[in-house]
Amino acid sequence: MLFKHRDVIFLILMMSLSACRIQSPPTYPGYSYGEFIYLSYAANEKIDQLWVKKGDQVRKGQTLLTMEDFTTRNTLEISEKAYLAEKARLTDLISGDRPAELAVIRAQLESALSEEELAKKQHTRLQKLYRTGAVSADEWQKSVAAYRQKRALAQELKSRLDVRNLPAREALIESQQLQVESARLQRDKARWELQQSTLIAPQDAVVFDTLYRPGERVIAGRPLISLLSPENVRVRFFIPEKELGALHTGMSVLLVCDGCKQPYAGRINYISPEAEYSPPVIYSTEHRDKLVYMAEAVPEKSAAALINIGQPFRVEVIPDE
Repeated sequence: MLFKHRDVIFLILMMSLSACRIQSPPTYPGYSYGEFIYLSYAANEKIDQLWVKKGDQVRKGQTLLTMEDFTTRNTLEISEKAYLAEKARLTDLISGDRPAELAVIRAQLESALSEEELAKKQHTRLQKLYRTGAVSADEWQKSVAAYRQKRALAQELKSRLDVRNLPAREALIESQQLQVESARLQRDKARWELQQSTLIAPQDAVVFDTLYRPGERVIAGRPLISLLSPENVRVRFFIPEKELGALHTGMSVLLVCDGCKQPYAGRINYISPEAEYSPPVIYSTEHRDKLVYMAEAVPEKSAAALINIGQPFRVEVIPDE
């Protein structure tokens, strides 16, 4: 009986030692934090309307805030009028003079052609009389000069009409085309600036904070609203140097917090390549246990919406199978 009793004790001790060898999953303390989206405005302007408050759930494309837009709207109207003016100038250069101006030149040309015809008849009649000696040489020369003058005037008006019907020189038209394009770009820029006076949610998120109130004048570039999307919630923890080689990105984890009904599933998405030290420490071989690497775990999207920023967590790493 004594021998059997010793065997039982030995067996119990062996089982206890085996149980001690079974290692529990690596566990690290950590905390939650968020990668926020900060929305700002590019000019010094007053806030007109604030359409959301802290804690609101917003959808992608939802209006969050509008700025006073008198300056940007006025700039847009000026640029649109300048664009239309440049387009009209280009059309004028391509099409030639206006119909009314061309009509005046046509009337002048018809009058000049009539006078040329009369001068030609007078020239022909006096030419015959000059040959018979009925008119003097001086009178004949005057009729020749008058006919030439009337004919030259008619030719000038005809050439002027042809030129007015033509478009402007190619270089001038090309220059005006560039002016039109420049005016169009200025108009598009003014439209874009007017659109920027309304802040829109870039994605589904929670309004984490509103930093100004309606009527306040903001400084250009300062954040006005901060948003937190579930995709941007992280749990940060630190890995001791001796355990770094056993962990890698993509490993599954369980995120355990006080008061949580159940652990949240997640995965390691980042391990810092740079070491940190748990102060105070003097770097030496004997103090390598103070060397740690920051890591991040991403919770599942359904769990991320339930996590509060700054909440303490215990990160349990699930070893690879």
